Amino acid sequence: MHKVSIIGAAGTVGSSVGYQLATQSLVDEIVYVDIPSKKSLTIGQAEDTNHAAAYTSHTNVYSGNYSDTENSDIIIVTAGKPRQPGQTRVDLTSVNRTILDSIFSDISQYNDDFISIITTNPVDLLNRHVCDFENRPREHVIGFGGVLDSSRFRYTLSKKLDVPANHIKATILGEHGDSQVPIFSHVNLLNKPTPVFSPDEKSSILSDLKESAMCVIKQKGATQWGPASGVCHLVKSIVENSHSIFPCSAVLNGEYGISDVSLGVPVRLGSNGIEEIVEWDLTSEETDALTQSAIKLASEYQLLS
Repeated sequence: MHKVSIIGAAGTVGSSVGYQLATQSLVDEIVYVDIPSKKSLTIGQAEDTNHAAAYTSHTNVYSGNYSDTENSDIIIVTAGKPRQPGQTRVDLTSVNRTILDSIFSDISQYNDDFISIITTNPVDLLNRHVCDFENRPREHVIGFGGVLDSSRFRYTLSKKLDVPANHIKATILGEHGDSQVPIFSHVNLLNKPTPVFSPDEKSSILSDLKESAMCVIKQKGATQWGPASGVCHLVKSIVENSHSIFPCSAVLNGEYGISDVSLGVPVRLGSNGIEEIVEWDLTSEETDALTQSAIKLASEYQLLS
């Protein structure tokens, strides 16, 4: 039996995560929680999800309060102020830290041993904040972002190379933000030679990647399906104990020569959360970029503290 609670379930990402988890029958029980002013919407989201899953799934979805999250295996936090056009993720630091502090204070009254997946921006800074100030093991504190960035990387390459996106393996490490690091040295194509990119091509692709989220936000108001799908990949690996490797924000303790920073790195996920931080062989250029991303995040974290 696996129980998942979603904090922020009335919102676009939270409700979309719940919908995908339920219709794929990945877990047995899902609790939708949101602020009191969104109680009616949260109830409606839960009922609508149950209707969608009725033909294919055994998952039970219901709305509730923090007390209903008791004994959750995974708690997904999607709550927080979203980005608006023209804003960076870091612009949301102060307000969303306050929101997460309140959420984890409430969660901790009813849960002790659980895995958190945080999507709230700026996710790298807030993931470290939760690990530090809630005194939680880093294996159980997962920041979401790298999976989504990597899916955008794959989609961008698919258009450039005229190859289906699901035939491409490509990964983004580092910050879920402007200092993200595309790992061109690990790009692989199904049944095709590994492509070689010029410096100008790399620069152009990175520029497109940095704008990809804001393009969606400008067109429809918020990102939704991309983040939801990525979160479900992580949950699936945890509940099925598949030991799959995904790029996630994790607090480092010397890996890649970096300590006391949470940023995107390859992690192996299983039933206990982060089983291993996998250290890939990177080019000197990629290593330098990852180090610079860590320095940027460390500096911003000092302002947060």
